Amino acid sequence: MATHPSNDSPESGTQSEARSLRRLTSGGFELASYALILGAAGYGVDHWFGFQTPILAIIGLLVGFTLGFVRLIALANKLNP
Repeated sequence: MATHPSNDSPESGTQSEARSLRRLTSGGFELASYALILGAAGYGVDHWFGFQTPILAIIGLLVGFTLGFVRLIALANKLNP
């Protein structure tokens, strides 16, 4: 008679850790994508208005990193009760 693994098996712990790691990895990708998208948008607006300095691109990068870190911290707090 075959037995089914219970929730107390070591495999369930590693599966849970793998799921948490995948979620945190996706949070890292979100951080990078926020920064890249907002930085590129700022660069586009700089170019469109003809600014000599990439001030809006820098602001976009900073805002993107800030939003990405806020999202990553919220996700980490959600995973670690």
